[in-house]
Amino acid sequence: MYCYQDVIKGSATGGGRIQVNNFTVEVKPIADPDNPGYMTCHATVTSLQGKIVYEQNDWGMEIDPITGKDVNGDGQPDAVLVGFSGGAHCCWTYHFISLGEKPGLIREFENRAPASFSELRGDGQVEILISDGDYDFGFGLNHALSVFPLLIVQLRGSTFKDAGTKFWPVYDKKIWQQHDKLNTQQLHDFLHPIRNEPYDDSYLNTKSSVLLIALDYLYSGRSNEAKAILGQFWPPDSREQTWEEMLRGYCSGVRASLGVDLDPPCRITGQFK
Repeated sequence: MYCYQDVIKGSATGGGRIQVNNFTVEVKPIADPDNPGYMTCHATVTSLQGKIVYEQNDWGMEIDPITGKDVNGDGQPDAVLVGFSGGAHCCWTYHFISLGEKPGLIREFENRAPASFSELRGDGQVEILISDGDYDFGFGLNHALSVFPLLIVQLRGSTFKDAGTKFWPVYDKKIWQQHDKLNTQQLHDFLHPIRNEPYDDSYLNTKSSVLLIALDYLYSGRSNEAKAILGQFWPPDSREQTWEEMLRGYCSGVRASLGVDLDPPCRITGQFK
């Protein structure tokens, strides 16, 4: 159930509707009110009495399959609408709407990569898995090699809670996938680059993998392990700078926009030791 703007034909296509708890959740193409002659995607949540309790326009709109589940743990069903702004590498906006006794917007967030939803423990609590896009084009890497560490949160009422420390096995699987991409020669070449020689694909891929390993340790609440990775696999002359860039994204990026509690790494000076 996805609507998107067809930029070639100048129209919009797709869409759909579902019924949840006496509410109708719908996405469909409509004329763009801000650009006569163009189409856009329009999402609405409508009560049984015909009252629109939420609406949103975007280049693309989707009803996420998690809609109908209790996403925020209040015992009532919710809808999740996903907007996509179009353009290169950006941006997805997630809108959480209550379909309960007090319907309406609960929270929303934007990110440079899509998120997903899962009951990781099978206990009815929904986890939100976000590939943090704050590091896109960071650390001197292009978009294809940029690192998108995993942020796991839960929505409790209208508050996002960082849940990374509860799901180390999820992180460890990703970490070892990156470890498997590395070998002794690649790490040696990365730690001892030839002066004034351009960085080749092997160097950049190694850099990306090491960064993702360190960041996934950081995002899972294991900052000491993240530092240990940099201490073992990162060139000494840029460890401090890299650690500071990692912390800037971790403490001031998507986590900050969600308003999650600050972990200890964000309460210290951030010096690499």
